[in-house]
Amino acid sequence: RPSRRPACNRFPCCLLLAQSLCLVGRVLRGPAHFFLGFSGDRNASAKALTAGRAWARGMIRPTRKAPGVQESINRLVGLLGELGFAPQRRESDGEAQVGLRHCPFLELAEGRSAVVCPIHLGLMQGALEAWRSPVTVDRLDAFVEPDLCLVHLAPTAAAS
Repeated sequence: RPSRRPACNRFPCCLLLAQSLCLVGRVLRGPAHFFLGFSGDRNASAKALTAGRAWARGMIRPTRKAPGVQESINRLVGLLGELGFAPQRRESDGEAQVGLRHCPFLELAEGRSAVVCPIHLGLMQGALEAWRSPVTVDRLDAFVEPDLCLVHLAPTAAAS
């Protein structure tokens, strides 16, 4: 009989994926108890960003000691890898970037990128905040290529 345990040791991947699917579903449906009227809201992207940060707070344990820039990026890449984004570290004109080669929510993101992409942006920003990182995600450029979204990292206000 096959084991029902997640394949990874670091994060319970199946649980994270299930939580993220539930979160995206709640955000997109917009029930009264969660983002009343969200789907037709002009502030859908802002609410999705807030939801992503909340997702990170519920999933990431804050650290006592702030990591350095490289460790922060490594943690972010690891988290994104565990969630199925197939991340790749990059650099362009001295700017640290992370390329996301796979979106676990591609079918949703293609039609509702104003909601799905800000959730992921908020997740990344929230994780870096929880780790007290000296970098943050400045922006997320969706679909710069058909199979690539680009995460732009920048120093936090406290680090600059």
